[in-house]
Amino acid sequence: MKVTLEISDFDEMEKLLSLFQIMKLDNIKIISLQNNSELNISKGNKELNPKELFGIWKDAPKSIEEIRIKSWDRKK
Repeated sequence: MKVTLEISDFDEMEKLLSLFQIMKLDNIKIISLQNNSELNISKGNKELNPKELFGIWKDAPKSIEEIRIKSWDRKK
């Protein structure tokens, strides 16, 4: 089972961890968002001309109802 708790500051986290220790809950994994700040983010390819994307569905027009029916039809 997975439970996600969003804590605003470090003091709240320490209080919560001490509560878990009192309750003898040993199977707890802490994932900090501060460690995720080192993610490698690269810029996208700017060579694509976005004007070429306009009208790509002009030969196969679809209404929003057709899109909804197709997306909810999981039997196919």
